[in-house]
Amino acid sequence: MIDGDLRIAVVGAGRMGRRHLEACLGADGVCAVAGVDPRPAVRAELEALGLATFEDVPGLLAAGGFDAAVIATPSDRHRGLVQALAASGRPVLCEKPCGLTSAEAARASSAAEAAGVLVQVGYWRRFVPELAGLRRRIAAGDLGRLLLVSCHQWDELPPGEEFRQHSGGIAIDMAVHEFDQLRWLTGCEIRRVQAVGVDGAQPADDPDVAAIAVALAGGPVGVVTLGRRFPQPDSCWLEAIGTRGQVHVPFMWGEAGDRAFEGALTAQLEAFAAAVRDGRPRGAGGADAAAALAAAELAGAELRAA
Repeated sequence: MIDGDLRIAVVGAGRMGRRHLEACLGADGVCAVAGVDPRPAVRAELEALGLATFEDVPGLLAAGGFDAAVIATPSDRHRGLVQALAASGRPVLCEKPCGLTSAEAARASSAAEAAGVLVQVGYWRRFVPELAGLRRRIAAGDLGRLLLVSCHQWDELPPGEEFRQHSGGIAIDMAVHEFDQLRWLTGCEIRRVQAVGVDGAQPADDPDVAAIAVALAGGPVGVVTLGRRFPQPDSCWLEAIGTRGQVHVPFMWGEAGDRAFEGALTAQLEAFAAAVRDGRPRGAGGADAAAALAAAELAGAELRAA
């Protein structure tokens, strides 16, 4: 039983790790107590914020003093870190995609299940109020029979080469958000994808623009577009069309988009803390991560073959 705030260790203090630290400041019932990062200069910055710092997770585990962890390292390190922290009995909120393959996500989830600890995966869209409201409307039949859900994620600038080396490519890095969103909104499983990409970058099999058609079992058609060169700050929006209605939701758009992102990260962290306390998961789990990655693997294979 945890008395007081849930003490969080943030593993990885890059862009997303810093955003999770900011979310800890705004979230109820949690506090950041430790940070893990291999870079001495970054650890010095974290120490200035009052955090205990460690070069690696073994050092963190040896010191203790935390209840749960947020993993925000490069994607290719997620699976091993989930397994190590779960083995120590610590619940984990792992940034998406929880590995680079569906098999890795499944292994991470199995390790947590065997240890009897919670693993929540950072699909923050589930905590955007407009999307949660749309999901309720779809389930209630307000739009009639759902015909099409189109999801769009466009970043202002492409990532650097170091990020690309660890990300798994645009399908693993970006499309997993849209695949999880499609499954969560519609309640339908993804059965087939067809993908095309343009504007090739280095490496040549990681395009900066992609479009993906998604066949959903017993449901609507899904369409996903992804881009890394957009004349606005990082933006996400979707459209749902049914036989009785149509909805356009620019849930992360323009200058205001960052506030929506911040609010969803804070709500996600509060849901994680609540789940740790009462054992009732509220966000995406390991099976969700594996399903999104399975679809992303299919899309990635098509992009590489194009």
